[in-house]
Amino acid sequence: MDIQEKQREVLVRMLRPDGEDGSLTWKVLVFDDRCMKVLAALFHVQQLQKHGVTVMMKLNDKRERIEDTPAFYLVEPSKKNISRIAKDCKLNLYDSIHLNFSSRLSRPLLQQLAKETIQTGAHTRISRVLDQYCDFICMSKRLVSLGMARSFVKLTRPSSEQALMSYVDRIVDGLFSIIVTLKQIPIIRCSPGNAAALAARRLHSKLREHLMSRNNLFSGGVSSYKRPLLILLDRNMDLSVPLHHPWTYQALVHDIYGIQSNKVIVPVEKTTKSYNLSSDDEFWLEHQGSAFPQVAEGVQKYLNEYNEKATQLKREGVELSDLKNAVNSMPELMKKKQMIDAHTNIATALLKQLKDRMWDRYFELEEELINNMPPTKQDMLSQIKPDSKGTPSDKLRLYLIYSLTHTVDPEDAKEMESILQGYANASSESEYPALKLSCLKFLRTYKMEQKFTSKIKESKTSKNKSDNRSLFNIISDTVGARGKKLLQGVRNLVPTDKSLPTTKLVERLMENTESKSTKRFLYFDPKLLKVEGPISGSMRIKDQFYDGFVFVMGGGNFVEHQNLQDYAKRATTPQATVNIAYGSTEILSGQEFLTQLNILGDPPTGGDVDVDLD
Repeated sequence: MDIQEKQREVLVRMLRPDGEDGSLTWKVLVFDDRCMKVLAALFHVQQLQKHGVTVMMKLNDKRERIEDTPAFYLVEPSKKNISRIAKDCKLNLYDSIHLNFSSRLSRPLLQQLAKETIQTGAHTRISRVLDQYCDFICMSKRLVSLGMARSFVKLTRPSSEQALMSYVDRIVDGLFSIIVTLKQIPIIRCSPGNAAALAARRLHSKLREHLMSRNNLFSGGVSSYKRPLLILLDRNMDLSVPLHHPWTYQALVHDIYGIQSNKVIVPVEKTTKSYNLSSDDEFWLEHQGSAFPQVAEGVQKYLNEYNEKATQLKREGVELSDLKNAVNSMPELMKKKQMIDAHTNIATALLKQLKDRMWDRYFELEEELINNMPPTKQDMLSQIKPDSKGTPSDKLRLYLIYSLTHTVDPEDAKEMESILQGYANASSESEYPALKLSCLKFLRTYKMEQKFTSKIKESKTSKNKSDNRSLFNIISDTVGARGKKLLQGVRNLVPTDKSLPTTKLVERLMENTESKSTKRFLYFDPKLLKVEGPISGSMRIKDQFYDGFVFVMGGGNFVEHQNLQDYAKRATTPQATVNIAYGSTEILSGQEFLTQLNILGDPPTGGDVDVDLD
């Protein structure tokens, strides 16, 4: 299940109308802010150039006329965008225009386009109008985001019922686009009584009504063999994991430096550098889910390969044929050197943060809490007190996880929150800005609500950690001083091989066997056109599922994504491969999720949380 490649194929076809060789025709590509993010996650500039794209411009930028070159637009369907397109037609910026919308163009917007272009006689410049159903951001093969900011706030505290319905409809449109791209009609499962259930019902209705139409998007191209399972979950089911200090490479990069459009900016010596973390980065594909100490082993492996090939090129007395092969291999060798340098710089920047903030200790304590092995009160107090390492936000995140996963004695809670209050009262001369603690108010309300809901609790006592320091000091001098002693001062911890709450649910739903935790989950089959709602009993598919797509409403994270990939590897057998894709309204770092909890702890300020719904 490679969603990223499927979406890339859709957009390549867009650039090659009627199956032409796209590289033979020069093109202008025009996009809005939203679609720029979609494109950035799929293509480099050089890749677009291979498909004939010579000029790329944003829709709202000032643009001059370009003759004898067709323009391909990829934009969201909105009134503002339609008016700007009509203006471009009127100004005769391009001889022919191919309009491509990221999701379905509604009839009112189509009528607006026709009216505004016909009035000026500019409609003849529009060659075609197509819905591409690509309104989602593929961060990797099996990781998808709808890019909907502050989604947990908007789903938890909407300004009105209408605002909630509008927001859920946007989510449903995004899920519909993903399903159209995959060309597979899934079975839909969801827990009842929350926003995920509302989205499941509306998505089921949308798919069912679409399948009833004569010329639907799945006609003749949909596979009925081994149908995938779409699992819709609500973020409220688990608030602890989004706050967790991660230990795997991809999650660390995002939590500390932030990954935007598959790019990261990190400090390197006295400046900063931007690196592209894409599907053509061999090291990233192999190690994005590795524990941080294992990244050093990966760098060493790639470095040894590079040194070996570089040594071969320096040998004297080589044959002419060997010299020719060496010259041909130079571009690949230089690319590998750039890749090694990039990941050495990223890892070195991460290392400084890990050491300065004693990140491994936060990770260790939180792993124990999430796996139902709570640390002592003294362990907690020593970690959050002012003279311990870590930012105030690090300490608040640890305390929130402690409170979410453990029954805290009221007196202990009072003592710990008093320490945290000291960070909130920090002066302007403090190293860190004053800590916001309104999230504690939201947490109390949340915990009261959770007392009336059932939870999956599995207590295991095994721990899997090691103080082995054999990985330290493994980076060669060839990389330079930046890479020396890459992991010195950081313990060689490995995440426990245990399923997180989200993964535990997914395991049971994929196995398709009823259990206490999944009994209440609703079951929808859009292919049963005569059935309007959820089904049960004999109408359900009995076989195990091998392809799954887990979508979390209210914000996802790299920790859950990686945990699901680890489960898929464990569940795969020589006879059958298990694939699990993960998606969410947005992919959040721990700090970003903490910010949303603080917003929810503040008093409502009217309709401010829904300002960007239109």
